[in-house]
Amino acid sequence: MSQKEEAGEILPESLKDWLRDPQEQDRVYPKNKKIEIVFLIEAVNAILPRTEGVEDITLIKLPGTEYEVPVILPEKLQAVARRRMLAHLRRFRDANPEELKKHLEKLVNMYKIKAKKKGKEVEMPVSFIKAKQILDNPEQWNCYIQPPGGDISKATDVGMDAYCPACALFGTVITDETLEIRDTEKNRNIFAESVGVKSRVEFDPAFAIMDQEKSVASYTHNKVSDGVSWTGKSLYEEKHVVPGTIFVGKVTLEDVTEAELKGFLATLATLDRLGGRERLFGTIRVHLAGIRGGSYETVSALELARKLASKFGDRLYPPSVDEVLNELNKILVGSGDARFTPISTSEFKKLAENMETWDNLWKDTVEYDKQIVYRILKLIRGEEKIT
Repeated sequence: MSQKEEAGEILPESLKDWLRDPQEQDRVYPKNKKIEIVFLIEAVNAILPRTEGVEDITLIKLPGTEYEVPVILPEKLQAVARRRMLAHLRRFRDANPEELKKHLEKLVNMYKIKAKKKGKEVEMPVSFIKAKQILDNPEQWNCYIQPPGGDISKATDVGMDAYCPACALFGTVITDETLEIRDTEKNRNIFAESVGVKSRVEFDPAFAIMDQEKSVASYTHNKVSDGVSWTGKSLYEEKHVVPGTIFVGKVTLEDVTEAELKGFLATLATLDRLGGRERLFGTIRVHLAGIRGGSYETVSALELARKLASKFGDRLYPPSVDEVLNELNKILVGSGDARFTPISTSEFKKLAENMETWDNLWKDTVEYDKQIVYRILKLIRGEEKIT
């Protein structure tokens, strides 16, 4: 059964003109084809939506209101979404190593550069190094964000392969550690550049819709000694966003294909942990609200939060997700040129379990990688022939 037969056509027809064709010759260049996605984040457990350390929850005053609300910063959402997409890609690797190998083969045999050396023409193959290293063992594929430590200058990119769908969508850096132009005569890599691939995923901060007096509370914790069954006397307090708090968020995707959009929505819909100390706290649910294609952005999470806070901010108890979604859909559908189409969270959760989703994403990513590398070669190799 195909992906379309299993999941149905779950993307609105109105998006058709705002998606890129995987085979476009200039796909790597922006055309201002934007996909805006609005969603809610429901705190199911207490959460700690901060970056590092033990400081207080990040708060912001909603303009034009009396409410000061907790915020989930964009870098936190970006990191969580990237990690979740990588987890889905690892499941695809485990289920379909031979299919993954087909994609890796294209990344190993991308181009050859024809050059003249000592009067004769030679060919120098161009490959992604980490694809070449595991080509015979695709089950070893991995890509990850290295946590800080050791050589801090390489802390975030040392584990990245620079070619997988997460790297192509969320951004990466292509260096001589990830891309190779093999000088076969001297048996060495002559690629000596560092080229940034910009993220095409742009999150707004996600804003709670209830004042911090109702959405943030201090929790008293006691420390338990390892290997024993009693607690010590070391008590400490920590602020948490309380269960039931609802945040409104927005993300914009730039110049993506249909497969990239579906893969991202399947990732976003399946986020279930967020913030500090995720193994104890941080359980969330994401509820997709609406989607829109266009050449410019029309709404922000901040203005949506302000409107929702004006509706629900005076409530004694947090509103239900269904109430907020209904109100949010009224806002999105009735916003003049910013008309959004409702989308189903459950459909994209199903899509995440369909391995064809990730196979299609790999296919489009390989084409994107090849175009990126082609442009790099044209810039640094000048008139030399690329085949």
